Amino acid sequence: MQTKRYFLLVVIVIFSTTLFGQNIRNKQFSLFSYNLSISNDLIEELSDMESFIDNIETYNDPGNEKLKAIFVHTLFYYLKDNLQNELEMEILPVNTFMREVKYDDFGYPKTNIREALKKGFSHFYFKVEVEFESLTKKKREESPELFEDIDYKVTYPQINIKITVYNNEGVIPVAKWEGYSTPKYPLAINNYLLKGFDNTEMIIQPAEEQQTDNLYLILDRAIHNTIQDY
Repeated sequence: MQTKRYFLLVVIVIFSTTLFGQNIRNKQFSLFSYNLSISNDLIEELSDMESFIDNIETYNDPGNEKLKAIFVHTLFYYLKDNLQNELEMEILPVNTFMREVKYDDFGYPKTNIREALKKGFSHFYFKVEVEFESLTKKKREESPELFEDIDYKVTYPQINIKITVYNNEGVIPVAKWEGYSTPKYPLAINNYLLKGFDNTEMIIQPAEEQQTDNLYLILDRAIHNTIQDY
């Protein structure tokens, strides 16, 4: 039993060294995969905003995923700016692989780490997975008091971010950073919910200002929590 425990300890130490021993400061990172998904429950809740959503100007919009088109670019570039500022990474342009790999309808690389290692020249490679989901039903059951005296439609969203990092030596991840965020209270389904994603500026106030939550503020906290997982 002691031998097994010692072996397990050694494995943990080696794994931890691999995970946290990477010097990423000023190192080049290439994005090789970016997936953003939106749960059906959240899509259904936001359907009441269809007219407002349809009028938001989007870029590289394939025409059949309007809500995703609203989120995908703002989210990635806000995440990119925070990663570069906080962790001092150098993230290369999303088209750094040029025509060597496939890209999705929004212009982001859509490949795997093996192909990225063959076609790229970076120190590190990373993929980003983001999920927008609704916890409204679950919260109504767990904390019905949060919904008392509310006579308008609301949502209780959650944003999850997962970043997986590889170095240029192999296909085993060297780091995984994850973070998520939810609001304190259910959010009204109105135009303010999408402020910051609708091509208008969303100014983030200091915490003591008790700013009313929306999806952009939840994203800001999710990114912060992801970086804290570094």
